[in-house]
Amino acid sequence: MAFPTDTVYGLGCDPHNPKAISRILTVKDRRTKALPILVASPALAGKIAVMDNRAKALASRFWPGPLTMVLRPKVRFPRSLTMGQKTIAVRCPRNRIALLLIEKCGGFLTGTSANLAGLPPCTSANMVRRCLGDRIDAVVDGGRSPRRTGSTIVRLSSRRMTVLRKGPVSRTQVRKALSGADSLRKGTPRMG
Repeated sequence: MAFPTDTVYGLGCDPHNPKAISRILTVKDRRTKALPILVASPALAGKIAVMDNRAKALASRFWPGPLTMVLRPKVRFPRSLTMGQKTIAVRCPRNRIALLLIEKCGGFLTGTSANLAGLPPCTSANMVRRCLGDRIDAVVDGGRSPRRTGSTIVRLSSRRMTVLRKGPVSRTQVRKALSGADSLRKGTPRMG
């Protein structure tokens, strides 16, 4: 199904169901990129991903919102979701329709953009219908998307942060939030 988020429309299914994941990949004509997981709350992210102090600092500052973090998983997901990567992408969106839908689906739902691979993401239910037609089972109409781009994606690994995709949250904002977490980890006073 397609549904609105706080960025663009997303395609959702159970992230533990290989058959549903395979269907989304077929719908999008995409076979190489892993699928992100949307969570109903920051606390639920900690059930599926390693949320160290840095990840918690970013979640505290930007969730719910348009920041996706690539983290180490705590649970095993189908290979079709991770594409063999040893990480998962996690985000808690701000859109109330998306959050309600995610909650109704057990707290976790895939959240890849609703579009064919290589085309711009859909920003309305009508655009989803035109782009994907009968390839999907349902479209939840939440009006026009507030943004035309997807979330900012950052990868956190050991002590590094890498911006994988630019979006609404800037690199400067991410670095500022992380500097507070890093100073706490080192035992130095937090500069505000």
